[in-house]
Amino acid sequence: MGTDRCAYLSRLRRVDPVPKVWFTLAALLVCLLADSIAVGLFTLAALSALNLALGGQRAGDLLRFLRVPLAFLVIGCLTIVLRPIGQGEALWAFRLLGRWCWGVTEENLRLGVLVCCKAMGAVSAMYFLSMNTPMTDLTAALERLKLPRLFVELVELIYRFIFLLTDTAASIHTAQQARLGYQGFRRSIRSMGELLSAVFVRSLHRGNRVFSALESRGYTGCLATLPGQYAPGRWLYGLAAAVAVCQLLILFAERRLLP
Repeated sequence: MGTDRCAYLSRLRRVDPVPKVWFTLAALLVCLLADSIAVGLFTLAALSALNLALGGQRAGDLLRFLRVPLAFLVIGCLTIVLRPIGQGEALWAFRLLGRWCWGVTEENLRLGVLVCCKAMGAVSAMYFLSMNTPMTDLTAALERLKLPRLFVELVELIYRFIFLLTDTAASIHTAQQARLGYQGFRRSIRSMGELLSAVFVRSLHRGNRVFSALESRGYTGCLATLPGQYAPGRWLYGLAAAVAVCQLLILFAERRLLP
């Protein structure tokens, strides 16, 4: 998985994951609660810059990961910006089938841009955590934060079953390609349908085998792991406060609360 590869190669790999969790949550919550385009853009720029500077991530990898949510956001925000309108003023409008009037108003345009900026700022905050913290360290941090043990166990098992699902799908896809299952559009659609119908059944069987293997090794509902050796990351608390202060100053300036 791409983010896992980046996390294990990150310069922050050996830093205590708990401060990284709190740093991400602080930036994420302020970005979402501020309800500001400028704060969203600042969060996106600041967290991306910190990801590159502190984590040592490559700009190409970060841009590649950011393109995935951006594609969904563009499609989703179009449904916010382009909507049926009444007789009021519109920045741009057209008639659909000669009956319904669709267009873009200033309010809808601002709302669409706001949603996109807030979402991308939140995504950049989550990428700072996922690209600098392996999942094993993250689950250990969640346990240290006193989250319910059942929740942590479910996170670990779901994470494991993601790899089972992708491995099963890749094996079936390779077998289909070897039998020329993707030669032509109609055959490709049929092969894809057969893949989707078979992957969940085979993954269920493999999941049962994994659970049986856990039980044979003494699994009693708790995955015991040794704690890692981490460098103290208290400086991240100060960095989180600095980022939050900058976010709030930008919010106040945008709302003209500062001269």
